[in-house]
Amino acid sequence: MNEEINELLSIYKQEKELIESLIESDKLDNDYKAIYLNSKILAKIQHQIRLIELLIDPGLQEKEQLKRRSDYYAERSKLGGSYDYYTLLQAQLDQELKQLNSYKPSYFNDGQEFDDAIFDLVENKISAFIFHLRKEENLYLKFSIKKNKIIIRLTPFSDILVKNYFHKSAIIVLKQIGFKKNKSLTCYQIKCPLEGFKDAVAIKTIVSRVVYEALYNYQLNKLTTLEIIP
Repeated sequence: MNEEINELLSIYKQEKELIESLIESDKLDNDYKAIYLNSKILAKIQHQIRLIELLIDPGLQEKEQLKRRSDYYAERSKLGGSYDYYTLLQAQLDQELKQLNSYKPSYFNDGQEFDDAIFDLVENKISAFIFHLRKEENLYLKFSIKKNKIIIRLTPFSDILVKNYFHKSAIIVLKQIGFKKNKSLTCYQIKCPLEGFKDAVAIKTIVSRVVYEALYNYQLNKLTTLEIIP
């Protein structure tokens, strides 16, 4: 889902720019209540941007720390004194940064198999498929079709191998995405109309948000497994 997660990051950055412009407008109007409310929204958006950036590049924090130290030693070396000492330290840090920047992280990626499974489902070549997120705890998303809608269900509560699995923060995000408890109150699900279906982008965006927003803190498997149900 490399494209989807980058698209999600782009959307958040656009929202950030919009809220920042609103705050500037609020300041001109001396609307302190609006400034407060929009500042809270901005903080949440910035938090989501940071989470996604760290998912895309797990070494980001270490790189930032090394860069700050390198800049510090560069400034100290300009002041004179132990020039060679600080220059040496800066060179060592710059080499570490170079090594980190050359590393290409492989974050959560479903591969082409996911797209193929979606199209096979829509074309009635399969009845359903399961996308395992944390297999050792039986956490998964199940995809099926009913009444011209793709139904995406999270593992039924009774089948998850860890009690009280869904934390409040995760539930809030799931509801923001559009997930609701089903009629029997056994699981969270979302329904996506098939009308006008052309590609898997909308479905993959939902899955990306579940993975990167709702379940970010659940240590999901980076190598996920698809289970096809004929």
